[in-house]
Amino acid sequence: MNEPTAQQQPAFKRRTIFIKKNLQIRYMMLMIMSVLCGLAIMSFELTATLNELFDSYPALMQPMYDEFLPMAASFFYKIAIYVLLVVIISAILSHKMAGPVYRFEQTCKAIAKGDFSQRVHLRQGDQLMELQDEFNKMMDRLEAEINKQKPK
Repeated sequence: MNEPTAQQQPAFKRRTIFIKKNLQIRYMMLMIMSVLCGLAIMSFELTATLNELFDSYPALMQPMYDEFLPMAASFFYKIAIYVLLVVIISAILSHKMAGPVYRFEQTCKAIAKGDFSQRVHLRQGDQLMELQDEFNKMMDRLEAEINKQKPK
């Protein structure tokens, strides 16, 4: 088995799901509301179409309508499971956004206290990787300028 040696550090994994709770909940609510709006529109369209067909062909549609009503409960259970999956996926995606925002905030606080050697290091797969690179380049140049101006 590959056990981590003194030189190999195990991969860093965040244990907290809600790092920036307000940001993550707003992001999750946006995703959930989008999905619910889509489901409402789809349900309205399906209902309107079935009603139109039932009005046009009542004798043909009655057997299907009789079978559809018992299946409605199953349909709503499936919708509930789907919404639960959206909640879980949105929590994961919001975590990938909130973690980097939190890391940037912590790094900025350290820099504001005068530690110009601080850099942002995000995990692979996190959002804002391009911002991390540009931020670190900016800090490299700023630190070089500060060191250049220091009396020797």
